[in-house]
Amino acid sequence: MVAVTGTTQLATQLEVTRNIRLLNLELNKQNQQLGSGRYADGLIGVAPQALELGLLKSQLGTVDNYKAGVQIVQNRVNLYATTIEQIIDLATDAKDMMIKNRDTFFASTSAPQVQASVALDQIGNLLQLRDGNRYLFAGTNYTDNPINGAISGLPTIYPAGTVPGAFTPLTAPTTFPAGNYTAATDFYINPTATAPGTYDDFYDNTSTTIYSDDSEQISYGVSAGETGFQTLIDAIIRFRDATADISTDPTTYQARVDDAMAQLDTAITQLKSIASRNGYKQQQLAEVMDRHSRAEDTLKTRIGQIENVDIAEVSVNIKNLQTSLEASYVITRDSLQLSLVNYLK
Repeated sequence: MVAVTGTTQLATQLEVTRNIRLLNLELNKQNQQLGSGRYADGLIGVAPQALELGLLKSQLGTVDNYKAGVQIVQNRVNLYATTIEQIIDLATDAKDMMIKNRDTFFASTSAPQVQASVALDQIGNLLQLRDGNRYLFAGTNYTDNPINGAISGLPTIYPAGTVPGAFTPLTAPTTFPAGNYTAATDFYINPTATAPGTYDDFYDNTSTTIYSDDSEQISYGVSAGETGFQTLIDAIIRFRDATADISTDPTTYQARVDDAMAQLDTAITQLKSIASRNGYKQQQLAEVMDRHSRAEDTLKTRIGQIENVDIAEVSVNIKNLQTSLEASYVITRDSLQLSLVNYLK
Protein backbone atom coordinates (compact mmCIF):
# COMPACT_ATOMS: atom_id res chain seq x y z
CA MET A 1 0.00 0.00 0.00
CA VAL A 2 2.85 2.37 0.84
CA ALA A 3 4.60 1.68 -2.48
CA VAL A 4 1.48 2.44 -4.45
CA THR A 5 0.92 5.68 -2.57
CA GLY A 6 4.54 6.79 -3.00
CA THR A 7 4.58 5.95 -6.68
CA THR A 8 1.41 7.97 -7.18
CA GLN A 9 2.92 10.95 -5.39
CA LEU A 10 6.15 10.69 -7.49
CA ALA A 11 4.13 10.42 -10.69
CA THR A 12 2.22 13.54 -9.75
CA GLN A 13 5.47 15.43 -9.12
CA LEU A 14 6.92 14.33 -12.46
CA GLU A 15 3.73 15.35 -14.25
CA VAL A 16 3.85 18.78 -12.63
CA THR A 17 7.49 19.21 -13.64
CA ARG A 18 6.72 18.22 -17.24
CA ASN A 19 3.77 20.58 -17.27
CA ILE A 20 5.97 23.47 -16.06
CA ARG A 21 8.39 22.81 -18.91
CA LEU A 22 5.60 22.79 -21.48
CA LEU A 23 4.03 25.91 -19.99
CA ASN A 24 7.37 27.74 -20.20
CA LEU A 25 7.81 26.71 -23.84
CA GLU A 26 4.32 27.92 -24.70
CA LEU A 27 4.84 31.13 -22.75
CA ASN A 28 8.05 31.84 -24.67
CA LYS A 29 6.22 31.26 -27.96
CA GLN A 30 3.38 33.53 -26.97
CA ASN A 31 5.83 36.26 -25.92
CA GLN A 32 7.59 35.93 -29.27
CA GLN A 33 4.28 36.28 -31.07
CA LEU A 34 3.42 39.30 -28.95
CA GLY A 35 6.71 40.94 -29.98
CA SER A 36 6.56 40.13 -33.71
CA GLY A 37 2.81 40.16 -34.24
CA ARG A 38 3.08 36.94 -36.25
CA TYR A 39 2.72 33.23 -35.53
CA ALA A 40 5.94 31.99 -33.98
CA ASP A 41 5.97 28.70 -35.90
CA GLY A 42 5.17 29.95 -39.38
CA LEU A 43 2.11 28.14 -40.67
CA ILE A 44 1.75 25.92 -37.57
CA GLY A 45 -1.78 26.53 -36.39
CA VAL A 46 -2.91 27.90 -39.75
CA ALA A 47 -2.27 24.83 -41.92
CA PRO A 48 -5.79 24.89 -43.46
CA GLN A 49 -4.93 28.29 -44.98
CA ALA A 50 -1.39 27.39 -46.07
CA LEU A 51 -2.41 26.88 -49.70
CA GLU A 52 -4.23 30.20 -49.83
CA LEU A 53 -1.26 31.92 -48.20
CA GLY A 54 1.15 30.49 -50.80
CA LEU A 55 -1.11 31.66 -53.61
CA LEU A 56 -1.43 35.14 -52.13
CA LYS A 57 2.34 35.48 -51.73
CA SER A 58 2.83 34.36 -55.32
CA GLN A 59 0.34 36.99 -56.50
CA LEU A 60 2.10 39.62 -54.39
CA GLY A 61 5.45 38.72 -55.97
CA THR A 62 3.93 39.06 -59.44
CA VAL A 63 2.46 42.48 -58.62
CA ASP A 64 5.79 43.63 -57.19
CA ASN A 65 7.60 42.56 -60.37
CA TYR A 66 5.17 44.40 -62.63
CA LYS A 67 5.34 47.41 -60.35
CA ALA A 68 9.15 47.47 -60.55
CA GLY A 69 8.99 47.34 -64.36
CA VAL A 70 6.44 50.13 -64.53
CA GLN A 71 8.62 52.24 -62.22
CA ILE A 72 11.56 51.89 -64.60
CA VAL A 73 9.41 53.01 -67.54
CA GLN A 74 7.97 55.86 -65.48
CA ASN A 75 11.49 57.13 -64.89
CA ARG A 76 12.21 56.97 -68.62
CA VAL A 77 9.00 58.74 -69.56
CA ASN A 78 9.80 61.46 -67.02
CA LEU A 79 13.24 61.84 -68.61
CA TYR A 80 11.53 62.23 -71.99
CA ALA A 81 9.31 64.95 -70.56
CA THR A 82 12.22 66.92 -69.11
CA THR A 83 14.32 66.58 -72.27
CA ILE A 84 11.51 67.54 -74.64
CA GLU A 85 10.85 70.62 -72.53
CA GLN A 86 14.54 71.55 -72.80
CA ILE A 87 14.43 71.12 -76.58
CA ILE A 88 11.33 73.31 -76.80
CA ASP A 89 13.22 75.95 -74.80
CA LEU A 90 16.14 75.67 -77.26
CA ALA A 91 13.70 76.05 -80.16
CA THR A 92 12.31 79.21 -78.56
CA ASP A 93 15.84 80.53 -78.08
CA ALA A 94 16.58 79.73 -81.73
CA LYS A 95 13.55 81.78 -82.77
CA ASP A 96 14.90 84.72 -80.77
CA MET A 97 18.31 84.22 -82.41
CA MET A 98 16.76 84.32 -85.88
CA ILE A 99 14.74 87.44 -85.12
CA LYS A 100 17.82 89.32 -83.93
CA ASN A 101 20.00 88.13 -86.80
CA ARG A 102 17.46 89.00 -89.49
CA ASP A 103 19.06 92.44 -89.41
CA THR A 104 22.05 92.00 -91.73
CA PHE A 105 24.05 94.71 -89.93
CA PHE A 106 23.62 92.86 -86.61
CA ALA A 107 24.24 89.50 -88.24
CA SER A 108 27.49 90.67 -89.81
CA THR A 109 29.11 90.91 -86.38
CA SER A 110 27.20 88.37 -84.22
CA ALA A 111 28.52 85.16 -85.83
CA PRO A 112 25.04 83.68 -86.50
CA GLN A 113 26.51 80.56 -88.09
CA VAL A 114 28.32 79.76 -84.84
CA GLN A 115 25.15 80.41 -82.85
CA ALA A 116 23.22 78.03 -85.09
CA SER A 117 25.93 75.37 -84.78
CA VAL A 118 25.85 75.62 -80.99
CA ALA A 119 22.04 75.23 -81.00
CA LEU A 120 22.26 72.17 -83.29
CA ASP A 121 24.80 70.45 -81.04
CA GLN A 122 22.78 71.23 -77.90
CA ILE A 123 19.75 69.57 -79.47
CA GLY A 124 21.89 66.66 -80.68
CA ASN A 125 23.32 66.14 -77.21
CA LEU A 126 19.85 65.98 -75.67
CA LEU A 127 18.71 63.44 -78.28
CA GLN A 128 21.60 61.21 -77.17
CA LEU A 129 20.19 60.96 -73.64
CA ARG A 130 20.80 57.59 -72.01
CA ASP A 131 19.25 55.69 -69.15
CA GLY A 132 22.14 53.48 -68.14
CA ASN A 133 23.35 52.00 -71.43
CA ARG A 134 20.02 52.58 -73.17
CA TYR A 135 19.66 55.43 -75.69
CA LEU A 136 16.17 56.71 -74.95
CA PHE A 137 15.59 58.45 -78.29
CA ALA A 138 16.79 55.50 -80.42
CA GLY A 139 13.44 53.74 -80.96
CA THR A 140 13.75 49.97 -80.69
CA ASN A 141 17.45 50.17 -81.61
CA TYR A 142 18.29 51.51 -78.16
CA THR A 143 21.77 49.99 -78.01
CA ASP A 144 23.04 52.35 -80.74
CA ASN A 145 23.44 56.12 -80.77
CA PRO A 146 20.69 57.58 -82.98
CA ILE A 147 22.69 60.75 -83.76
CA ASN A 148 25.16 60.95 -86.63
CA GLY A 149 28.10 62.61 -84.89
CA ALA A 150 27.93 66.35 -84.17
CA ILE A 151 24.95 67.81 -86.02
CA SER A 152 26.87 71.04 -86.56
CA GLY A 153 29.34 69.03 -88.63
CA LEU A 154 26.80 68.17 -91.32
CA PRO A 155 27.68 69.63 -94.72
CA THR A 156 25.86 72.53 -96.35
CA ILE A 157 22.38 71.34 -97.25
CA TYR A 158 20.91 74.53 -98.75
CA PRO A 159 23.33 76.33 -101.12
CA ALA A 160 23.52 80.11 -101.27
CA GLY A 161 21.30 82.26 -103.48
CA THR A 162 17.80 80.79 -103.21
CA VAL A 163 15.09 80.20 -100.67
CA PRO A 164 14.75 76.40 -100.16
CA GLY A 165 11.59 74.56 -101.03
CA ALA A 166 9.30 72.99 -98.46
CA PHE A 167 10.83 70.45 -96.12
CA THR A 168 9.49 66.90 -96.27
CA PRO A 169 10.38 64.84 -93.20
CA LEU A 170 11.98 61.50 -93.88
CA THR A 171 10.23 58.39 -92.60
CA ALA A 172 12.43 55.38 -91.98
CA PRO A 173 14.20 55.48 -95.35
CA THR A 174 16.29 52.56 -96.48
CA THR A 175 17.81 54.78 -99.17
CA PHE A 176 17.64 58.54 -99.35
CA PRO A 177 15.48 60.11 -102.05
CA ALA A 178 16.66 62.80 -104.43
CA GLY A 179 16.50 66.23 -102.85
CA ASN A 180 18.38 68.23 -100.29
CA TYR A 181 19.35 65.28 -98.07
CA THR A 182 20.69 63.16 -100.90
CA ALA A 183 22.86 60.87 -98.78
CA ALA A 184 22.50 59.16 -95.42
CA THR A 185 25.63 60.90 -94.18
CA ASP A 186 23.98 64.31 -94.85
CA PHE A 187 21.25 63.53 -92.31
CA TYR A 188 21.48 63.73 -88.53
CA ILE A 189 20.12 60.22 -87.83
CA ASN A 190 22.92 57.68 -87.58
CA PRO A 191 23.16 55.80 -90.90
CA THR A 192 25.41 53.03 -89.58
CA ALA A 193 23.19 51.21 -87.10
CA THR A 194 24.55 47.85 -85.96
CA ALA A 195 22.94 44.69 -84.61
CA PRO A 196 20.48 44.06 -83.11
CA GLY A 197 18.76 47.02 -84.74
CA THR A 198 18.52 48.34 -88.25
CA TYR A 199 18.46 51.84 -89.66
CA ASP A 200 14.65 51.86 -89.65
CA ASP A 201 14.47 50.99 -85.94
CA PHE A 202 15.66 54.48 -85.00
CA TYR A 203 12.28 55.75 -86.23
CA ASP A 204 10.17 53.24 -84.31
CA ASN A 205 8.44 54.99 -81.40
CA THR A 206 5.58 52.49 -81.13
CA SER A 207 7.29 49.15 -80.53
CA THR A 208 9.02 50.10 -77.28
CA THR A 209 6.63 48.40 -74.87
CA ILE A 210 6.22 47.00 -71.39
CA TYR A 211 3.77 44.50 -69.95
CA SER A 212 2.07 46.27 -67.07
CA ASP A 213 0.26 43.06 -66.10
CA ASP A 214 -0.47 39.64 -67.60
CA SER A 215 -2.87 41.04 -70.21
CA GLU A 216 -1.94 44.72 -70.69
CA GLN A 217 0.92 45.99 -72.82
CA ILE A 218 1.80 49.69 -72.88
CA SER A 219 3.81 51.29 -75.68
CA TYR A 220 5.95 54.30 -74.89
CA GLY A 221 9.01 56.09 -76.24
CA VAL A 222 10.03 59.09 -78.30
CA SER A 223 12.24 58.75 -81.37
CA ALA A 224 14.94 61.20 -82.47
CA GLY A 225 13.60 60.72 -85.98
CA GLU A 226 10.12 62.09 -85.20
CA THR A 227 8.82 64.84 -87.45
CA GLY A 228 9.05 67.53 -84.77
CA PHE A 229 12.79 67.00 -84.25
CA GLN A 230 13.43 66.76 -87.98
CA THR A 231 11.56 69.99 -88.63
CA LEU A 232 13.40 71.78 -85.81
CA ILE A 233 16.86 70.69 -86.89
CA ASP A 234 16.17 71.41 -90.55
CA ALA A 235 14.90 74.90 -89.64
CA ILE A 236 18.13 75.72 -87.82
CA ILE A 237 20.21 74.25 -90.68
CA ARG A 238 18.27 76.49 -93.09
CA PHE A 239 19.22 79.47 -90.96
CA ARG A 240 22.83 78.29 -90.67
CA ASP A 241 23.17 77.85 -94.43
CA ALA A 242 21.43 81.19 -95.09
CA THR A 243 24.32 83.04 -93.45
CA ALA A 244 26.27 82.56 -96.67
CA ASP A 245 24.03 85.29 -98.23
CA ILE A 246 24.47 87.92 -95.49
CA SER A 247 26.94 90.09 -97.38
CA THR A 248 26.41 88.90 -100.96
CA ASP A 249 22.59 88.89 -101.15
CA PRO A 250 21.01 90.53 -98.08
CA THR A 251 17.48 90.39 -99.51
CA THR A 252 17.66 86.67 -100.14
CA TYR A 253 19.25 86.22 -96.71
CA GLN A 254 16.28 87.86 -95.00
CA ALA A 255 13.84 85.80 -97.06
CA ARG A 256 15.69 82.65 -96.04
CA VAL A 257 15.61 83.69 -92.37
CA ASP A 258 11.85 84.23 -92.67
CA ASP A 259 11.56 80.76 -94.20
CA ALA A 260 13.57 79.25 -91.34
CA MET A 261 11.44 81.05 -88.72
CA ALA A 262 8.19 79.87 -90.31
CA GLN A 263 9.46 76.30 -90.21
CA LEU A 264 10.64 76.78 -86.64
CA ASP A 265 7.11 77.82 -85.60
CA THR A 266 5.82 74.59 -87.16
CA ALA A 267 8.51 72.64 -85.30
CA ILE A 268 7.54 74.13 -81.93
CA THR A 269 3.90 73.12 -82.51
CA GLN A 270 5.01 69.59 -83.42
CA LEU A 271 7.29 69.38 -80.39
CA LYS A 272 4.43 70.38 -78.11
CA SER A 273 2.38 67.58 -79.65
CA ILE A 274 5.18 65.12 -78.84
CA ALA A 275 5.28 66.45 -75.28
CA SER A 276 1.51 66.06 -74.99
CA ARG A 277 1.63 62.46 -76.19
CA ASN A 278 4.39 61.69 -73.72
CA GLY A 279 2.38 63.41 -70.99
CA TYR A 280 -0.50 61.03 -71.70
CA LYS A 281 1.91 58.12 -71.19
CA GLN A 282 2.99 59.63 -67.87
CA GLN A 283 -0.64 59.74 -66.76
CA GLN A 284 -1.33 56.21 -68.02
CA LEU A 285 1.67 54.78 -66.18
CA ALA A 286 0.77 56.66 -63.00
CA GLU A 287 -2.71 55.08 -63.10
CA VAL A 288 -1.19 51.63 -63.62
CA MET A 289 1.16 52.19 -60.68
CA ASP A 290 -1.75 53.28 -58.47
CA ARG A 291 -3.66 50.16 -59.48
CA HIS A 292 -0.73 47.92 -58.59
CA SER A 293 -0.27 49.73 -55.27
CA ARG A 294 -3.91 49.14 -54.36
CA ALA A 295 -3.62 45.46 -55.31
CA GLU A 296 -0.43 45.21 -53.27
CA ASP A 297 -2.14 46.70 -50.20
CA THR A 298 -5.08 44.29 -50.57
CA LEU A 299 -2.81 41.25 -50.87
CA LYS A 300 -0.72 42.32 -47.88
CA THR A 301 -3.87 42.73 -45.82
CA ARG A 302 -5.13 39.26 -46.75
CA ILE A 303 -1.72 37.73 -46.04
CA GLY A 304 -1.64 39.50 -42.69
CA GLN A 305 -5.05 38.11 -41.79
CA ILE A 306 -3.57 34.62 -42.13
CA GLU A 307 -0.07 35.16 -40.76
CA ASN A 308 -0.65 37.74 -38.06
CA VAL A 309 -1.81 36.84 -34.59
CA ASP A 310 -4.60 38.45 -32.60
CA ILE A 311 -2.63 40.55 -30.10
CA ALA A 312 -5.52 40.66 -27.62
CA GLU A 313 -5.87 36.88 -27.75
CA VAL A 314 -2.11 36.41 -27.26
CA SER A 315 -2.18 38.74 -24.26
CA VAL A 316 -4.97 36.68 -22.67
CA ASN A 317 -3.05 33.46 -23.40
CA ILE A 318 0.07 34.85 -21.73
CA LYS A 319 -1.95 35.85 -18.65
CA ASN A 320 -3.51 32.38 -18.42
CA LEU A 321 -0.14 30.67 -18.89
CA GLN A 322 1.42 32.79 -16.16
CA THR A 323 -1.43 31.86 -13.80
CA SER A 324 -0.99 28.16 -14.60
CA LEU A 325 2.76 28.40 -14.06
CA GLU A 326 2.28 30.05 -10.68
CA ALA A 327 -0.07 27.26 -9.63
CA SER A 328 2.40 24.59 -10.82
CA TYR A 329 5.24 26.24 -8.91
CA VAL A 330 3.10 26.24 -5.75
CA ILE A 331 2.44 22.51 -6.16
CA THR A 332 6.15 21.89 -6.70
CA ARG A 333 7.07 23.94 -3.62
CA ASP A 334 4.59 22.10 -1.43
CA SER A 335 5.82 18.74 -2.70
CA LEU A 336 9.43 19.59 -1.90
CA GLN A 337 8.46 20.53 1.69
CA LEU A 338 6.95 17.09 2.38
CA SER A 339 8.76 14.94 4.95
CA LEU A 340 9.81 11.47 3.97
CA VAL A 341 7.07 10.11 6.20
CA ASN A 342 4.42 12.30 4.57
CA TYR A 343 5.80 11.50 1.13
CA LEU A 344 5.44 7.77 1.83
CA LYS A 345 1.91 7.98 3.19
